[in-house]
Amino acid sequence: MIAAMVTACASILIAIMAYWLNHQGEVRRSLRKARIDWVSSQLKDLYGPLLVLAETNEKAWSEYRRSYIRPTGVGPIEIPLPELEEARWRTWVEVVFAPTAQKMREIITARGDLIIGGEMPPVVLEFCAHAATYDVLLANWDGADPSKSALVRHPGKRFLSYVRESYGSLKAEQERLLKAAREAGQAGFDQSAH
Repeated sequence: MIAAMVTACASILIAIMAYWLNHQGEVRRSLRKARIDWVSSQLKDLYGPLLVLAETNEKAWSEYRRSYIRPTGVGPIEIPLPELEEARWRTWVEVVFAPTAQKMREIITARGDLIIGGEMPPVVLEFCAHAATYDVLLANWDGADPSKSALVRHPGKRFLSYVRESYGSLKAEQERLLKAAREAGQAGFDQSAH
């Protein structure tokens, strides 16, 4: 009789432990999947598009600067651009720089919840302020100051560096998470085969 009770208790204890271990495994898998989904969304919906647009804009700006901007110290900066140069600058602003900046600002505004960390990075806010001033510049081009530039300066390489570094760290985390999920899945498959 005592042996039967011990066997029954042991069976119940084993069943409870098996249930608990299975539950813990499911919780870990669910958390891992949620983290993979979150990181993938950060890459797909925010940092991936930002990186493409920021890199494209940087390349366009570098080529424009190389081809059309006078070297530093050649002529005063406050004087109006000659008519041909102003027309060229206006076309580049209207067709390339402003639309690209506005697309990036829209992505940040729509998907800001995916930003890494608990706060919006200052460099991202600086960039959004810069992009917003293009609206005023384009609406009042003829009344703009002689430099015909956005009121808030672009944060420069700091913005591109932030986007590149964020994308790179998320991509590395995604690869690490996927590798861990594959290994956990393979271990689960190996155990179920026995």
